[in-house]
Amino acid sequence: MRPMLPVILLGGCVATLALSTLNVTQAASAKAADSRNEVISKATPHDRLLSVAFDGEAGIAVGDGGLLQTSSDGGKTWIRERAPTELAMTDVAISGARTIVVGQMGLILIKQANGDWRQVDSGTDRRLLRVDINQSGLAVVVGAFGTLLKSTDAGETWASAAPDWSLLYAAGDGDMVAPRDEPTNYVVHVAEDGQVLIGGEYGQLMRSKDAGPEWNIVYRYQPKPHESAPTIFGMSIRDDGVGYAVGQSGFVARTTDNGLSWQVSQTPVTGSLFGVASFPNGQVVAVGQRASLRSTDAGVSWRPIEGLDFALNWYSSVGHSHSAPEGEFIAVGHSARILRLNP
Repeated sequence: MRPMLPVILLGGCVATLALSTLNVTQAASAKAADSRNEVISKATPHDRLLSVAFDGEAGIAVGDGGLLQTSSDGGKTWIRERAPTELAMTDVAISGARTIVVGQMGLILIKQANGDWRQVDSGTDRRLLRVDINQSGLAVVVGAFGTLLKSTDAGETWASAAPDWSLLYAAGDGDMVAPRDEPTNYVVHVAEDGQVLIGGEYGQLMRSKDAGPEWNIVYRYQPKPHESAPTIFGMSIRDDGVGYAVGQSGFVARTTDNGLSWQVSQTPVTGSLFGVASFPNGQVVAVGQRASLRSTDAGVSWRPIEGLDFALNWYSSVGHSHSAPEGEFIAVGHSARILRLNP
């Protein structure tokens, strides 16, 4: 038996060499993929950017601990500004001269053009998660435990617009029906005609003609046996009515009629997706937790975005300026990274 030892050892060396070669090849491929994207800005591993928004060439990114960065050149360069809060800012929306930021403990900040940030009374101390505003000044905020706020004066004043959630959410059949009170909603879209789309937990999207009190369910995920409906974390809808919603377990759905109907797409990832943005030419990017996707055919098919950065970390939001080349996106996330994704 002793003569066989060299053969076994040799086999082990060959296997190790092959594995090492494979690892080197994979690392080189991942490095090449990372090099196609550009890190514009970053901070410490403890910093987090949670949302980015553009209006024209103006861009704003917000995050934990009052972290706020702005761009005036379409995202090419960013400046860190002093925010009037140390609370986490979870989302930002821009429409013309008005900017609205929402966050922890019912935080709502507003800013007019080059004016100063002002905090306004939201009437709640719950965590606010998403905000959107149209050019007419209709703004809607969604948040934890059924929080739904509405403003008709561009964010100056707010009032609750929460419906009876038990009428919109139910689980089970027959005697097993269980109302789902106060769901947490993570997405909101305010169209220019005043119609509003919201959604989040239980894989459900709802639409209202005027942000309440009447809501219609336009999409509800139908789980398979022993499956849970994915929470919807991100959504974006363009002015032409084409949009996308993303969420847990690689969930992606597409609309072409401003959210009236949705078609679910198959994706090659199972991680959570948090943000999505698109161009009219069919370029779409969805970012998330160790899972990010790109489509070049308007969401018909998807492929993972390669690179160690995307495989090991997370990005929470993605967008683009009006002048950006189609296919060039700005993503924000871990370590306060602002990343340009090139076509």
